[in-house]
Amino acid sequence: MSRLRALTSAILVTAVMSITATHAFATVGDTATFQFNLPSTAESSQNPPYPLVGTVTLTEVSGGVDFLLAPNWLDSSTGFAPQSFVERLNFVYEGPANPTFTYLSGAPIKTFSYETNSNTMDSGYKTDDQWIGIDWYTKNDEDRFTSNETSSWRVSGVLTDFTGTQALSNSKPDPIFGVISVTAYSLDGFTPTPSNWVTGVSPIPEPEIYAMLSIGLGLMGWVGRRRKLQTA
Repeated sequence: MSRLRALTSAILVTAVMSITATHAFATVGDTATFQFNLPSTAESSQNPPYPLVGTVTLTEVSGGVDFLLAPNWLDSSTGFAPQSFVERLNFVYEGPANPTFTYLSGAPIKTFSYETNSNTMDSGYKTDDQWIGIDWYTKNDEDRFTSNETSSWRVSGVLTDFTGTQALSNSKPDPIFGVISVTAYSLDGFTPTPSNWVTGVSPIPEPEIYAMLSIGLGLMGWVGRRRKLQTA
């Protein structure tokens, strides 16, 4: 009986760890994907469901994290004209100070920034820790980050530096992980109107996390059946 009790304890620990390890990114190749589908206006003025404005995928590599931002409004579901473009991205960060930024490919990046003032994130959001800022070009037509492009860059640090912290706002959707600002242009008049969008509450679970959860729940069920047999 004592061996069964010990085995039961070991299995239960494994199951709990499987359920709570959603953000345990620690090895090269681990990924997290975030959707920008919540406008950062006051919650009382919003009317869900919201269209997908873009996604950002984080991939852990040796010595850092690769970001890939992919806009999504060519189907006009967001109301943005095709010639609209991404101005900036703010993303929460809790890693080492002064991270190194490296442009990789796609739409050219104008500036990278590292911010220690947690109260100055875009759209009035306040972060738990620091945040990083990425700014693209807005004045030159050929350099604008349009919806038929992607943009990729690398930030030093591990993936948990970007998924273990959040940003909050009293009257807007929260908690969130980042904010993108899209400038909406129209063919009739080149008058930009900034429109900020935020990520959802949590990153999209990767397939391996569902697998871990299924295994953990299966083991818990097996333990329950063994207990019934022991008491029968």
